[in-house]
Amino acid sequence: MIEVEVKAHAPNLNKIEERLIGIGACRVKKEYQEDLYFNAPHRDFAQTDEALRIRKIRSENSEEIYITYKGPKMDNISKTRKEIEVAVEDSLKVADIFENLSFRPVATVRKNRIIYTMGELMVALDEVQEVGSFVEIEKEIEEGEDTQEALNEIFATYSKIGINDGFERTSYLELMETD
Repeated sequence: MIEVEVKAHAPNLNKIEERLIGIGACRVKKEYQEDLYFNAPHRDFAQTDEALRIRKIRSENSEEIYITYKGPKMDNISKTRKEIEVAVEDSLKVADIFENLSFRPVATVRKNRIIYTMGELMVALDEVQEVGSFVEIEKEIEEGEDTQEALNEIFATYSKIGINDGFERTSYLELMETD
């Protein structure tokens, strides 16, 4: 799958949430995410613009764990990239496997996220520790599909909720490291 994603700074998430509801978005859930990022022994992901992480998601009554690989960004205006994700049972064992293969943990990103949906769009309102408040709008498409239609839909949605600037292509991990 290709994740077509655009992120923007959002100093007032409450106002954004009101606007989302006003245009028909449906609140799905609130969750806490903890992402442990790794770097590879054979190449530097900061140089190749890739990411490998273990994500723990805690919501009201559940915990989910995923391994995610993200490929390099595919354009100059968004965070669109190939994404491969698989559920796993034990984050500590996965981290141990990675470390035994000489992958090294580099940082942990923690955030509170409120998720909305609008048709095929997923809208996330993020409070990221040490980084700030953001809105992420994304749409998954099949590999090989044109990303422009999805980008147009995402930017139109941003416009409807009053965000026309402050877009950010830098990952939370990179933003955390520059603070």
